[in-house]
Amino acid sequence: MKWVRFTFLILAAAVIQSSALMDIVSLTDMHIKPDILLVLLVYFAINCDSYDVIITSFAIGLATDITGTQIGPCFLSFGIIGTALSHIKKVILLKHTRQQALTIIAAGVLAYSMAVILAKFRVPSTTGGPFKIFAVSVYSGILWFLIRWPVITLGKWIGVGIHRFGAKPQER
Repeated sequence: MKWVRFTFLILAAAVIQSSALMDIVSLTDMHIKPDILLVLLVYFAINCDSYDVIITSFAIGLATDITGTQIGPCFLSFGIIGTALSHIKKVILLKHTRQQALTIIAAGVLAYSMAVILAKFRVPSTTGGPFKIFAVSVYSGILWFLIRWPVITLGKWIGVGIHRFGAKPQER
């Protein structure tokens, strides 16, 4: 994995996530927007080695926290969910787009529910509740159908699938 390119991609996604550009695609009065960083979390968790997934999951969680109001809850929850997804992909192949979209929805609900629970330990939460968590996750899952090819192309640019020692594990 090319970590400088990964850093650039995550910073660009965080800027887009927190910009007024996302207000254009927001739904209802609750400003339900898709979460690009959640989509990237699931993409990297499915397509990278376990070692790289741990690093990318915590980095994406930190970027999510930076775009939000608190530092910490998403860092931990995205890291845990990303690591769990890297172990789940060893048992369940997530190669079809529908399966990946459902994984985005499930990961979003779990990660943001865990983040809300962790945030309640610090300060009273200002999230929109369970409906907003579910709606953001579903919207992000639907967005996966639209941005799948650009994300895969950026992943190849970053070096996803290129292993540390040059050969894939199947070829050794």
